[in-house]
Formats: sequence, structure tokens, C-alpha cells
Amino acid sequence: DVSVSYFGMENPVVGGYEPHKVALRRAISLAVDLEREIRLARRGQAIPGQGVLAPGCYGYDANFKSESSDYNLSRAKALLDMHGYVDKNGDGWREQPNGEPLVLNYATSPDAASRTLNEHWKRNMNALGVQINFKTAKWPENLKAGRAGKLMMWGLGGSGAGFDSLGALARYDSRQIGGQNFARFKLPKFDELYDRLGAMPDSPERLALFEEAKRLAVVYMPYKHHCHRYYNDMAHPWVIGYRRPL
Repeated sequence: DVSVSYFGMENPVVGGYEPHKVALRRAISLAVDLEREIRLARRGQAIPGQGVLAPGCYGYDANFKSESSDYNLSRAKALLDMHGYVDKNGDGWREQPNGEPLVLNYATSPDAASRTLNEHWKRNMNALGVQINFKTAKWPENLKAGRAGKLMMWGLGGSGAGFDSLGALARYDSRQIGGQNFARFKLPKFDELYDRLGAMPDSPERLALFEEAKRLAVVYMPYKHHCHRYYNDMAHPWVIGYRRPL
């Protein structure tokens, strides 16, 4: 399982590949207190996510560490200060470098779990000095709007459909825009890696390409990787031999 929040890369506020846009997304990521999210909002039923690849799939490395799981509010504030996202009018909230309001709009659903996560996002962004609003709609409506590129931010989760991690990287493949690539991320170098990974047999060289893909994903931050959630089963004590297939 992989739980992420995505940034609409075509959105004029959070999207784009310029250094200040990348810095904004990375600052938002660094301001998310993931340990608190897992402990409170997710009731301890997850481990921090370092990247888009799911545990149990080929290409996942339990020793891979990225800043996706880091919580560093001071560094997040410094990144925004450095790139001109400061409070220009003295109202207590940061503005964009051009002086326009910096307001995040996060799509959400009308259920208790989403409300708890929204409260966590609100707490984190308030500490960063960034306004965030929540746009509530039913999940199928958000899915339709997300695939059409109409959402600034939304949270998604998914589990591996097979033992290989290539499917998870479809979220970054520009040809999957309108499908799995909700962020509408476009990077020719990543598309090339995706094609090479699809044509190679399992090998140390293929694992090295997975590593490169994971690092590109963290650098540009079209998705904030939150966690890998646990799945729990319950069985009667007289059931013999049951196990969940990986």
C-alpha cells in the first residue's frame, strides 16, 4: 500500500518545474508532521513512506531513505523565505513571490477519516503560515475531477497490483495523464526511465534504475508520499491455515 497527496502540476499555484515551485512543494512536504499523522490520524496503522514503491514489490528497498518522511518546520520556512513566499501585507499569511495570495485547495471527502486528516493538514499549514481550504465532494466526483486535472491537491492510496513496482511508477509517466498520473507530471527523463524499466529483466541494473526513478520523484515532488498502511485481518480461532497472500 502507498498513501500519497498529489499536487496538480498544471495548477498555477502549486504546479510547475521552476525552482521556486519545486521549493514550495518540498516545503509543504517538510511541514507535514508524518509521525503525528500516523500516530493520531491513522491510529498507528502505517509506516512512513520514503517513496512511491510499495513494500513487498520488486524494486522496493526498506533501507531507502528520502526527505519524504522528514518533518522539519524550520527548514520548510527557510525554503519559502528563500524563494519569496513571505508575508508581504502583514496579515500573518504568506503570499506568492508575485504578491498574489498563497492559498491551497485540498480536495476531500465527507467522512470521519478524511476530516481527521484535514485537521492534521490544517494544523501543519497554519504552523507554516500557509492558508489551506478543503473542497468536499464524494469520492467518485473527486476521481472524475482529478483525472480531468481540475484539482489542486488530493489524497490517494493504492496497493500493488502485482509483484513488480513498475505499475506504481505509472503515476509519473506523462502518457498516463488522465489515468494514473493524477499530478499530470511531465518529465522526459522519467518517461525514458519508465520505458527502460519496462523492457529490462530483473537485475542489479534494473534495481539501479528504480533507485534513480525514486530520487527523481522526491526531487520534483509532484506527490507527497505519506505512508504505507497496514491491513489487518481477523479470523475465528478454529480457522486453520488462513493467511493473506502478499
